[in-house]
Amino acid sequence: MADEGKLDDADLDLIAALQHAPRAPFDLLARVLGSSARTVGRRYSRLLNDGLLRVICEVDWSLLAEGPPVHMWIGTKPGRTRDVAARLADRADTTHVGITSGRADVYAVLHGMTRASTSRALVDEIPGIPGVRGTRTHWSLRRLASSAAWRLPRLTADQKAALTAHTVPEESNGPHLGPLEREVAAVLRDNARAPYSDLARALDVSESRARRTATAMFDSGLLRPRVEIEPRHLGYQVEAVLEISCPPSATTRLSTAIAAHPATRFLALIGASSTFVCDGVFRDEQDLADFISGGSAACEDVTAVECTLQLEVLKRYWRRT
Repeated sequence: MADEGKLDDADLDLIAALQHAPRAPFDLLARVLGSSARTVGRRYSRLLNDGLLRVICEVDWSLLAEGPPVHMWIGTKPGRTRDVAARLADRADTTHVGITSGRADVYAVLHGMTRASTSRALVDEIPGIPGVRGTRTHWSLRRLASSAAWRLPRLTADQKAALTAHTVPEESNGPHLGPLEREVAAVLRDNARAPYSDLARALDVSESRARRTATAMFDSGLLRPRVEIEPRHLGYQVEAVLEISCPPSATTRLSTAIAAHPATRFLALIGASSTFVCDGVFRDEQDLADFISGGSAACEDVTAVECTLQLEVLKRYWRRT
């Protein structure tokens, strides 16, 4: 096992297996990886205790808030970038905050509980933060790819097949649900591997009801368990937010190609002059250059690309890093 927070090949194999099946039991993971359940459990505990990895639940937007998230690019006054980023990361309605290089000094994703609260944040609160010079905002219209679907390319076809029974849908096809489902989401959001017995105790319901409710939410895609780990720990030294434009007639074709690209961790259709916002991870700057200059199978549809490099991420999926 690796020391001092470094990941060896066995750690990376375990992470790849968890990406495919975040709630798979240790004995199944051990069989797939040719190890023992005890060794797998020990590795998992080390990664968790060292703060390198979390297995969380990505929650469908309908369970989180009234409207969709908003992507923000924020310019700051000289010397105030870290202060502004810290203030944004401390807000309860930001899901992601990063210090960036490009047209903006800070990139953030805002997701207020109501459309009114999001509007207040955009119009009054965030522009009023000391050090903010200007903002540019794009509303999400539709999520096209999520981080729950991003995978390390390490497993064989047979290994993936062995984990299939424990994978979950990548997209939601379930209805807007009620109070119990929201409570389930709140418990599992920070620990997707919580046993059903723990979930039942937290909600004061029977274990069978907790299992039935959570399973239905997994099966519908309302809850998408996923591995949360900083890309640099996996060998991806460059993370970028890309605004990509194309003609309306090419939207479906290009979105399919971008979503299938191995660098894509998140992709959304946005209401802006650009068509998409994409979060991508790359081994190095050359890898990013290849993506921009023709990495998509439908690159001939691209009319413009604007790149914002994330130099330091302060908050990722609601939690300070």
